[in-house]
Amino acid sequence: MISTTVLGALIAAASLFSLSSAQVTTSCNPLKGTCPNDKGLAASTYSVDFSTLKTLPAEWTLADYTNVTLGPQGAELTFAKRYDAPTMWTNFKFFFGRVEFVVRAAPGVGIVSSMVLLSADLDEVDWEFLGGATSSVQTNYFGKGYTGTYNRSTTPAVSNPQSTFYTYTLDWSPTALVWSIDGKAVRTLNAADADGNGSQYPQSPMRVSLSLWDAGDPDSPTQVWGGGITPIPPPEPYTIDVELGFYECEKCTRNVNNIFEEQQHCKFHLKESFTYEQQPIVELQSPNSD
Repeated sequence: MISTTVLGALIAAASLFSLSSAQVTTSCNPLKGTCPNDKGLAASTYSVDFSTLKTLPAEWTLADYTNVTLGPQGAELTFAKRYDAPTMWTNFKFFFGRVEFVVRAAPGVGIVSSMVLLSADLDEVDWEFLGGATSSVQTNYFGKGYTGTYNRSTTPAVSNPQSTFYTYTLDWSPTALVWSIDGKAVRTLNAADADGNGSQYPQSPMRVSLSLWDAGDPDSPTQVWGGGITPIPPPEPYTIDVELGFYECEKCTRNVNNIFEEQQHCKFHLKESFTYEQQPIVELQSPNSD
């Protein structure tokens, strides 16, 4: 038997481990060198219905060794053997706005379904589902790749996320990040309250990454967090269906002095690319300040 992720039906516009580093890496970190421009979302809205397609849209990228099957339920990613980590992500980024996921998470001890926003300089925002946790979902955030002591997660209650569809939303602005389930806010992070006196607040253009990964590998440091050892081969298929939405915000641009500048004047707009010629938006605090 194999373990399967189905990423499905509609994407409407409006990484491997989140606790490790295999899928939350980037090809060029602008804090460590000169990087090429990143492609932006070239329209104010973006949509794709995977269930109607026979080939993956060009604006999506598959990780190495990832195969995707498109069918009536959407895009299907498969976890079939140890070390598999099927992942797909957008090859464009957006900067502030809303992302919606309509999700039925994958079951299975040790199996993690992840919906991650990730920037080139390793800002990160997460929804993560543990396959054996039938009454909660996890939220998390990181700034510039600094994980601290992994003390930033919360576990909002949600009933049977592995068998029931819910709408999970991220509303991301220069001043706050709100996680919601079916329209009800379950977590609000004010930028000024983020670790490092606000410097850890996600504040750079993000891509969307969707993945299924094994936290319960016998050699994994995430085994206890993941709920135990994952049976291999899996005893049953694991499926997840996802819908997303993307929006961009005008004038909420990179600013080396104040990330909140002009935040009262945000409007949706088009963005062809993002440049990385400036220094970090906020000077990072030392780890001791967290």
